Amino acid sequence: MGILYVVATPLGNLEDLTFRAARILREVPTVVAEDPRHTKKLLVHLEANPRMIGYREDSSESREDAILERLRTGDVALVVDGGTPGIADPGPDLVARVRSEGMKVVPVPGPSALTTAVSMVSFARQPMAFLGFLPERRSRRERMIRKSSVVARTLVIYLPPHGAAARLDELLGWLGDLPAALCRELTKIHEEIIESSLVEISERIGQHGARGELTIVVDTATIVDQQPVDREVMEERLRHLLASGMSPGKAAGIVARDLGVSRQEVYGVVTALPREVSGDHDRA
Repeated sequence: MGILYVVATPLGNLEDLTFRAARILREVPTVVAEDPRHTKKLLVHLEANPRMIGYREDSSESREDAILERLRTGDVALVVDGGTPGIADPGPDLVARVRSEGMKVVPVPGPSALTTAVSMVSFARQPMAFLGFLPERRSRRERMIRKSSVVARTLVIYLPPHGAAARLDELLGWLGDLPAALCRELTKIHEEIIESSLVEISERIGQHGARGELTIVVDTATIVDQQPVDREVMEERLRHLLASGMSPGKAAGIVARDLGVSRQEVYGVVTALPREVSGDHDRA
């Protein structure tokens, strides 16, 4: 039985390929690629000549059968056009199928547009919601955006070049003019990372076009901060911490930090809990 290696490949700059990824791509007899023509350029650079199998999200079950057959006789590397398989790219279904057959799956981490963009945007804070490519149906897109914006301080969205301007207009209508960042052509010659606002980014793409896939990062902290904290959620977290033996004062500090509210507000809740819950701990 072989191993399925899930290999991250460069977004653009070939120097970002890890030593481990390069070794595996040279050694495996089979490479499964989102677009074999695109991956062939990387393999030529590495002087590697494995057998190649194309695999996309909509690939048939018979294509997975062929990949499993290759795994029964040797190792296989799964790659996408750039970045990490499975992050808004093909991968999860194949990984699930391979594991269901009792075969081993090994990650070979590396480049990702998600982590690259977030590392360069000054306002990116946790909790963060990665939405990837948005649903085709407008109602589903709106529901996803609105639900995510009230719980996450940062949204990360991938937009294809076709229709990007329309999607940005939608975001503006649903969220208002929030701080945002436009990231495109990451690690490539024409790399562009601009922090401005949804209005400015929407106008820019409307005038000049997308020219490739976009990674949009949106600062939703102001929306999250406006949401009232559910007292029941607060009490549940406090009870859990108190039951573990933590003092009310320390529990209040932890819950205040996690929920983004004042310690004084949480302390008022913890002192109002039944005595058998809060106990006789030191409240300093």
